[in-house]
Amino acid sequence: MSNVLVLVNLIGLFLFEGFFQSGISITHDAPAAMAPGSQIKVTVTVEKGSLGGFAKLQIDLPDGLTATVVDSKGASFTFDDQKAKFIWMSLPTSPSFKVSYTLTASATVGGKLPLAGRFSYIEDNERKTHELPPTVIDLGGAAVAVVPEPVAAGEPAAEVTETSTQPAVETAEIPAPAEVAVPAPTEKASETLIPAGQGAGNVSGKRTITMVSETELLVEVVVQKGAIRGFGKLQETLPVGFTAMEKSSSEAIFTAQDRIAKFVWLNLPASNEVKIAYKLRCSSAQPGHHIVNGEFGYLLNDETQKVALGSSGFDIGPEAYAAYLAAEEAKAAAIAANDVAVERSVEPVTQPAPEVSTAKNPDPVATRPNRIPAPETGVTYKVQITAAHREVGTAYFQARHRFGGDFGIERHEGWIKYTTGRYAAYKDARDQRQAFVSAGHQFPGPFVAAYNNGERITVQEALMITQQRWVQ
Repeated sequence: MSNVLVLVNLIGLFLFEGFFQSGISITHDAPAAMAPGSQIKVTVTVEKGSLGGFAKLQIDLPDGLTATVVDSKGASFTFDDQKAKFIWMSLPTSPSFKVSYTLTASATVGGKLPLAGRFSYIEDNERKTHELPPTVIDLGGAAVAVVPEPVAAGEPAAEVTETSTQPAVETAEIPAPAEVAVPAPTEKASETLIPAGQGAGNVSGKRTITMVSETELLVEVVVQKGAIRGFGKLQETLPVGFTAMEKSSSEAIFTAQDRIAKFVWLNLPASNEVKIAYKLRCSSAQPGHHIVNGEFGYLLNDETQKVALGSSGFDIGPEAYAAYLAAEEAKAAAIAANDVAVERSVEPVTQPAPEVSTAKNPDPVATRPNRIPAPETGVTYKVQITAAHREVGTAYFQARHRFGGDFGIERHEGWIKYTTGRYAAYKDARDQRQAFVSAGHQFPGPFVAAYNNGERITVQEALMITQQRWVQ
């Protein structure tokens, strides 16, 4: 019987070595037999050629066997839940290398126990995962383990042909501490509030959600990571009935599936702060209140870490968006009062001295600033970018908001209000407002304002007059 086991293992080795494409082969010299209570060194040889970047070697051990690392060749090694994992953020540069671990058998274990495993890596921006052919270790006794059928020559294992665009780093699971565990994506999870935390290495994050329409929001996450580099994963758990679309990823690989939006870095950016953004769109959820949860995973001193980004609540629907617009306008007025100190540091706009003219009746309109809008007719939409108590010029907006575009001035309810654009469709004004937010001008607002024959009215009134519909 022992000769048969040796033959099975040798066949598995030969099949495994000839199995990989792209010139990759791996030899796992697990023993055919060992005594209960004994230890043995196991070596895995990886022939990878020029392959680089992220990779993971995982060996699945049955109960009664444990593994401790001997030589990881720069990988992060963990043994948990009967899984021995070697994780490389970047594979060794040499075409061939070896890793090794000590395999220990419990004194009470017996029978024929199977070993399984897989090697995962990224090639041509695709995840590739290959199953190791089964290996059987005989520890004596009568117990018999069920051994998977060996892979036939030339016939790929179940995951060999997997060409999912989800990167291999998703197989590098980072164990989360219980106090920051993100709930599974269920209806109940969307009601669970999780406080934001601070991870090892003073890593933390903050999420901001801004309404774009009654069914669409902009989600921005800023992670303060300091000098930490290497692998990183930002994961957001979306409410039921929502989908996510990437807007900016800071060079991460973005995937969205089953209410999970992920930004994965094989090597985090060098900056101390990482910013990402995505659109959160309602596909089937009911109007009302909803919750987004999230976490950020990373490596610190070759150990996996996680930090909770906390829960963020938001509302959707026509009523919620109308309340949001009203709140934005009130907030803009309040913030503008604080701008007075800044305004005093900038020279106010002065009327240019009139040129000497021989004309008997010079046109006074010619001396007016061209920022004063002409009379308007019909319903129009503009974007209000700020409001103040005194008139300021382009120097103020360049110094305060890094904005050098055109703007108009109007006096309304004791304020001097600054607006840009003139649009017949609300959607066009809304898109411009969002462009200002995305550009980072940090206007106090901004928000869409509506006019009828030059007189300011509410956006809701304007939409009713023009019979325009809410659009995403």
